[in-house]
Amino acid sequence: MGKGRKVLSSDHARALIKQAIGIIFGDTKVEAEATTEIATIEARQTTNQPTRPSRPARI
Repeated sequence: MGKGRKVLSSDHARALIKQAIGIIFGDTKVEAEATTEIATIEARQTTNQPTRPSRPARI
């Protein structure tokens, strides 16, 4: 997960659970699907975040 991410979306949490189940039961297909879903969700979230200009330093 990226820096500064404090709350997971329901889709992200579901994909993480799916990945964990795939790991526990040794199902590489399910694990790979979940990993792809997680990467897609994280990429979408990082590209949609607006950039804020930095605050000037206080003297």
